[in-house]
Amino acid sequence: MELFDILYIMNKPNVIKIKPIGSYFEVDKHGYIINPTSQKKIQTQWRSVVDEVLNVYKRIYKTNLLNVYIRGSVAKGQAVENISDIDTFAYVDLQKDKIDATWRNKEEKIIIENYPFVGGVEFGVSPIDSAINDQIILNQSFCIYGEPVDVSNLKIDKNLAIHAPSFVSRIKRFNTFYQQDKTSEEIMGHCVWQMKGIIRTGAELVIERSGKYTRDLYRCYEVFSEYYPEKEDEMRVALELALNPTEDKKKIKEVMDGIGAWLLSESGKYFLE
Repeated sequence: MELFDILYIMNKPNVIKIKPIGSYFEVDKHGYIINPTSQKKIQTQWRSVVDEVLNVYKRIYKTNLLNVYIRGSVAKGQAVENISDIDTFAYVDLQKDKIDATWRNKEEKIIIENYPFVGGVEFGVSPIDSAINDQIILNQSFCIYGEPVDVSNLKIDKNLAIHAPSFVSRIKRFNTFYQQDKTSEEIMGHCVWQMKGIIRTGAELVIERSGKYTRDLYRCYEVFSEYYPEKEDEMRVALELALNPTEDKKKIKEVMDGIGAWLLSESGKYFLE
């Protein structure tokens, strides 16, 4: 799936402390991951936000809207105020070059203003024919509108990796971003996006050794550190910046040039085997 670039609107007046929250995916008796999301798990406070996000999709795409999904901590009933994002994506009956994305930033800001406890909002829209490539994401999301897309069952192995195989593109994107003039908000948004990619790439690097799969940031940091204790301090810096982003591009660059470059090398060896 090609999600549009994410703009995180920060509403974090206080420093957010690292806490051991999140979970690993459970598996069934055959070893297939169990989808941890469901409509009934959404906490009461977050239901109206989800409804508003859904209404945005309906208003923008009207009859071209086929289905809408939600994933992440909100969908698992584990949302935390001022941290958790509303992670959603939709499929439409349109070709990729006909999908309008100009509305996204405005609508994200409106939702954040109306619901200041939300850490950020992610809208993503793709043609329905791209769903066949989205088995990993669909296995950890649930459909809140339309008919669910049929998905194949998946086991915990390197084929679940999303971030590591494309990590080189993150490095290239940061190098371009670093040379550009950006607002403080844009820099912090990019910081969050890059740090999340680093942390989840670390977990994907050890997925077969650990037999564990998660997207939750603390658990990704935890399982990575079990196998690379010498890199724990660097990964913890990435976790700190994911929770408390900086507007200092040089600090972000230090992380990208450090553990980011190391992950690029290690994941290249692992995923090209």
